[in-house]
Amino acid sequence: MEPQEIRFGDHRIVVSGKDSAFSYKRYYGQNLEKEATIVSDKDKVIVGVFPDPPLLTPKPVAKNVYLKFKSPIVVDQRSKVSLYAKIPIEIGVYRQSADEELLLDAFSLQRPQYALYGPPETGVVCRYMETEVSTTDEISVVRYEEALVRIQIKNMIDNVVRISKVIIPMSGVVLDHLNDDTQVPGNVEMHLDTAFGKDVVNVRLVDTKVKRPDKTSIGKKEETRIFLMDAGY
Repeated sequence: MEPQEIRFGDHRIVVSGKDSAFSYKRYYGQNLEKEATIVSDKDKVIVGVFPDPPLLTPKPVAKNVYLKFKSPIVVDQRSKVSLYAKIPIEIGVYRQSADEELLLDAFSLQRPQYALYGPPETGVVCRYMETEVSTTDEISVVRYEEALVRIQIKNMIDNVVRISKVIIPMSGVVLDHLNDDTQVPGNVEMHLDTAFGKDVVNVRLVDTKVKRPDKTSIGKKEETRIFLMDAGY
């Protein structure tokens, strides 16, 4: 097999081998960052490279993405708006076979940022990004680094609200990708309401695609992810 090479910024992936042993290597500049040996008695070895939710680098520490809006969104009482924003993504490399896949490597073209949502004692560590927002999907997204996400805000509170952030549950989500452009499937629904005299913010990622949790399968199904935010907007 002739060596196969693909580049993402300063990262270079090389897959080579012969007979039943194949080598996977990823270089950052001149430095070898990751390597693995794939052993197979098949005629063809498939290695897939896909956009992934930003939850794996430098190691898995978060299940949610914390988006801070560069300018706040002001929403009238009892009204609904649709917005577009950006989330960071990572690149995942998988060994694929039949309906199974195994993660070989994950890396990011930008330096990952993390933030704590909530108090130090009980807060949740999230992948963090500041993003501009737009009422159209023509927002500029950096290829291989960011994905487009659609956010629907429904304010059922009897007050005008100022919203500056949203926490999106992203564990297991499979991103849509076409012509190297990436999008979060489904919609983020941010629902503001009142319960027992307190404001409640419920965030749901609906009609999204997730991997089957019982094994490393590429089979996907539509599902809903939910996160309950504090009423800080």
